[in-house]
Amino acid sequence: MKKQGIKHELKKNKYKYIFLFTIVILGIITGIILSNIISYNDKKEIGESISNYILNLKAHNLNYLSNLINSLSINFIYVILIFILSLSIIGIIFNPFILYFKSFIVGFSIGIMINIYGYAGILLGIFSVFPHEFINLLMYLFLSFYGIKLSINLFLLIFSKKQFNFSLYMKKFLKVICASSIILIISSLYETFLSDFVIKVFTFLIK
Repeated sequence: MKKQGIKHELKKNKYKYIFLFTIVILGIITGIILSNIISYNDKKEIGESISNYILNLKAHNLNYLSNLINSLSINFIYVILIFILSLSIIGIIFNPFILYFKSFIVGFSIGIMINIYGYAGILLGIFSVFPHEFINLLMYLFLSFYGIKLSINLFLLIFSKKQFNFSLYMKKFLKVICASSIILIISSLYETFLSDFVIKVFTFLIK
């Protein structure tokens, strides 16, 4: 029954999901494009930061607890922002922007790796964001969907007096937030402890 309910939900709102998915793709593409047109000085500075990170990774000088806290903090800042913005009609505009911005960062990260390290950077770029960042994007997409839907319902309530069950929808939204938060925690754990190991394995490709 639950499986049928999910299929019905996806089919019913497929155009909304397509819209948000398009935003993700556009964000990734523009991030990759911008990574190729930044100034030489900016590129050099970013390259030095990445090189220092890789050297610290090889020397086992990374502070994993600090990295985990940083990853969790960033993820939950996005979750809290989406939730707060969804409680007003401005969520209709700003939630898609948050999704675009996060997608842009992922695209920029991949693009800058390729731009600096060439063919070796393709693998390095992919494994620096996969699968955790794509899982994060998927969670933000679902959160944005429910957040935008709430904002639209509030807009209709204010301007056309169209009623909806706010309490029931909030319960559903909070369940989605809780489920997404658990997945984001797992994603942060992977990023901190496993992603670094995977990157370390592939750093032999970088001269």
